Amino acid sequence: MYEKQTQMISLMKEILQDKYLHLQVHHYTLNENLDQGSVDIHCRLSDQNDESFEVEGVGVGVIDALFDGLKKRMADAYPSLKSIRFSEFSIEGLVSRDDGPDIATKAEALAKVGIANSENREFLFEARAPSVSRAGIEATILAAEYFVNSECTYVRLHEILEHYREEGRTDLVEKYTDLMARVVQNTSYSEVVERIRKQLT
Repeated sequence: MYEKQTQMISLMKEILQDKYLHLQVHHYTLNENLDQGSVDIHCRLSDQNDESFEVEGVGVGVIDALFDGLKKRMADAYPSLKSIRFSEFSIEGLVSRDDGPDIATKAEALAKVGIANSENREFLFEARAPSVSRAGIEATILAAEYFVNSECTYVRLHEILEHYREEGRTDLVEKYTDLMARVVQNTSYSEVVERIRKQLT
């Protein structure tokens, strides 16, 4: 993950605190139709509050299907998900240098998922896991988390800014205006974000 993204995640966690979205995948099933070239996925996840939910999606591959399912399940609440797209996907096998008989059990897959926002700015997410599908799924989950949290952070910063503006705290208004300018580069288009941007210009 790029250094700037890591720094942005730290800011998001600072602003959102216990409202920072963290998703965990517990179970998934895949059904691949080789004749049609499509994959169906059914996935059970939970968030940072241990609230479970399920997503179902269809795509040309596992990652595309999961992304489709996440959008269907979450885009109404977080509309910026509607305006992001895949720009890159790669899998690399990481095999242990140990020549022992259990070398296969020590192998890992490294998945890299590139996402472009509405401004064609690219973001890279990666995850390691014992299987190819799991690594790809976890990298995709990281991407979804990032854009949901960036949208929520932008909205929350605007609420804080308006509070200090009403109190006449020009020093803090300037601080949070600068923070919003940083965060908006890490969001993607949504009506909520665009409305706030217009208010600030």
